[in-house]
Amino acid sequence: MRHIVLIVGTLTGGPIAGASILAVLNIYRFLLGGIGVFPSLIASVLLFIVLLLTYKLFNRSSNRIKIALAIFYSLIFGLGWIPSFLSEVTNSADYIPHIIVYEICTIIGTILTLYLLHILQMQVRLQNELMNAEKFHLIGEMAASISHEIRNPLTSTKGFLQLLQSNTCTEQERKLYIDIAINGIEQANHVLTDYLTFAKPSIEKEQQLQVEEELLHALSLITPLANLTNVRIHYIKQSTSFYIAGEKQKLNQCLLNILKNCIEAMPTGGDLVLTLVPDHKHIQLYIKDTGVGMDQEQVKRLGSPFYSTKEKGTGLGMMVVFSVVQAMNGKIDIISEKGTGTTFLLTFPLIQKT
Repeated sequence: MRHIVLIVGTLTGGPIAGASILAVLNIYRFLLGGIGVFPSLIASVLLFIVLLLTYKLFNRSSNRIKIALAIFYSLIFGLGWIPSFLSEVTNSADYIPHIIVYEICTIIGTILTLYLLHILQMQVRLQNELMNAEKFHLIGEMAASISHEIRNPLTSTKGFLQLLQSNTCTEQERKLYIDIAINGIEQANHVLTDYLTFAKPSIEKEQQLQVEEELLHALSLITPLANLTNVRIHYIKQSTSFYIAGEKQKLNQCLLNILKNCIEAMPTGGDLVLTLVPDHKHIQLYIKDTGVGMDQEQVKRLGSPFYSTKEKGTGLGMMVVFSVVQAMNGKIDIISEKGTGTTFLLTFPLIQKT
């Protein structure tokens, strides 16, 4: 049955793989010794030559031709060793029934092995096609969602800029329209930034980031939004500096997305508590809100493509969070309870400052 390995290896791996298998099989057979060593060596070399001449034909043939070739390969191997083997033994007629059974078994074994290999290849091909189809479907949904999220603020910006062209606007109205237009552009820019980060989350320029410094920077940007919704931010500064490896802009975007989600989960106000907990190898950042919370099903789906707990959300922000944390070799855990609040736990490996 050893020749089945040679057949499958050569047909699937090509000449180099086949030659390697041939060498290993022949060395193994030579070390075993006994009757039929040289006939077996001759038969395997003859089979390998035939495989080299026909493996391209086999791979592009129909299933019926492949079955015929599998039988042909087994017969070639038999023709290579049976005559020589019978000439080396006495009472060769006694071996003929055994040889016939052996050949039938090897033919069936070769066909079954190649058939199972074909099924496996078909499954892999089908899985790849399904993955590609899912990717295209995801891209289509993402394009539709992104275009919608960008078109809305741009349409609003366009409308207020057109109002600015009229001479009937008061100075106060003019300032209001400009602020609304700027906010619309910033909103569109935020969506595009999230999309680009999700599309390419890998860390291109790795930097040594001081965790507390990056956290305080994110808090300074999010504080105005917290003040508008009466959210109180609680954070106690650390006396020691801790460093992680990552990219400043992407970590900042990740933190802002989480903080923004926490604040939006507290529309009537609440508390946002941030805690840094270091150990010897990692730094843990707890971000806890006292908002509406989520059930277990919502927590499991968080970070999935286009899943959002908000009515008009796209889920892109949390997709970015998961992508960035993973790219920085970090880990994110989410603990939440309906009506109580949500805790985000970010864990990153610590590095030594150089």
